[in-house]
Amino acid sequence: MDEQVDVLIVGAGPTGLTLGLTLARYGVSFQIIDRKTTPSDNSRAIGIQPRTIEVFSRLDVAQEVLERARTIERGNLYFSGQWTAKLEFSKLVTPYPFVTLLRQNETEEILERALRKHGHVVKRGETLSSITQYPSRTIAHLTATDGMTRAVEAKYVVAADGANSSVRRMLALPFSGKSFKEAWVLADLKADWPISREEVHIFFSDRGVLEVFPLTDETIRITGNLRTDESFQESDLQELVEQRSHMPVHIHDVEWFSLFRVHNRMVDTFIHNRIILMGDAAHINSPVGGQGMNTGIADAFNLGWKLWLHLKTGAPHHVVSTYRDEREHVARNVLQTTNIATEMLQTTLPMLLPFQAIGADVFTRVNLVNQKITERISQLHLSYPNALRLPFRRVAEGKIFPETEILRTDDGFRTKISEIADGRFQVLVFDDGKRDLTSIYDYLNKNQPFIQTITLSKTSRPFFDQGNELAKSLFMKRGILVIRPDGYLLHKQHHVRLKPLQDKLAVWLPSS
Repeated sequence: MDEQVDVLIVGAGPTGLTLGLTLARYGVSFQIIDRKTTPSDNSRAIGIQPRTIEVFSRLDVAQEVLERARTIERGNLYFSGQWTAKLEFSKLVTPYPFVTLLRQNETEEILERALRKHGHVVKRGETLSSITQYPSRTIAHLTATDGMTRAVEAKYVVAADGANSSVRRMLALPFSGKSFKEAWVLADLKADWPISREEVHIFFSDRGVLEVFPLTDETIRITGNLRTDESFQESDLQELVEQRSHMPVHIHDVEWFSLFRVHNRMVDTFIHNRIILMGDAAHINSPVGGQGMNTGIADAFNLGWKLWLHLKTGAPHHVVSTYRDEREHVARNVLQTTNIATEMLQTTLPMLLPFQAIGADVFTRVNLVNQKITERISQLHLSYPNALRLPFRRVAEGKIFPETEILRTDDGFRTKISEIADGRFQVLVFDDGKRDLTSIYDYLNKNQPFIQTITLSKTSRPFFDQGNELAKSLFMKRGILVIRPDGYLLHKQHHVRLKPLQDKLAVWLPSS
């Protein structure tokens, strides 16, 4: 055996790089390989949703992403050339109430640079030749472009090698779903066009749909469906844009042009003994709404901290299995949503356009509906199985814990709960000063390697809940919240009894 690691990651796209960065921060040994000899220059995925920026914040790369990207707070909808409705992202409950636009290769560059800071590099030009699974390990044989081979023993192999995954093919896994008949065009171009470069624009017409995304002050990304791709050429872009936008446009530079087809597919299960699939290797969906890359990044972050708990702390294997249960649930949700959205966008019957326009106008004027649409696009709505489904309960087990602020006692400034997160479970203890919490703190201190304890009261240090603002917003005079390393609420109790807390965390922590 040439080398031994805990995890072998196959594929260095955004999904694989996010997993590598997560494992690096937890000190889990891994290698990441990619068949390409150089970093990708593919810019297909450009939309980074608010939930993904929250993940990047926990990985300390959000600031660099935002510095290089363009942030969009609004989207405009047009029907037959007439402005009809607006989607507002600025009202989302998140520190990042906007959609972020950045070319995929630039996102990968940021992630890979962060990975190098942790002492890890992508081993490029290596292809997975074969995998042999054993009850507690795998043996992977790798072949380099120069013909050299090596064998790596890993406790887990993670497939992050995209829609044409070699790992998925080796396992002969069905990739069931559907492919849409219509082709789509994608292009990055420069044009003289009387529209805002600070907002997204979607044009509905009897010829099809046209989506417009400003990448920079000069460059825009367009996508649109085609009735046929047999004769469509780069020179046809001008006519397509003018016909669907009903505006005068002068395209003077096409940086990149491509035709593609839309697929919505998913494997039956994400875990096969010691081989785990994530990202496009496990599920692909329509690019409508910019969900694909974001879903893969969330897969990686979900899996990363669970592998840490299992491999480094001795937590039960069940912890890793929850990745399958949770992320399959999310992937099905995303596939269903993007499938419906794609069908709606491709509906171009002239007789339906007036009714679609009226519907868009009416629904987007209702703030609650507008917010629900943008929450779905931003992936802030996604919850895990068994989450409380009542729409008016934002703070519920299985849902993302909304960003809240507490006051620092050292400088008097506010900080977000997520900003002080250090990768462990965060346990927020609301102490009203009327109970003896000795047994609670004894338990939390005993599990300090896995738990970050934050006491909130009128006098607690180094943080306190000024005026009990947070406690009041959660309708808690006293109690305990447990936030998972990925920001989801694991447990909420309106009392300070020890046993319910122990029982909830026992599922995740190593047995004492």
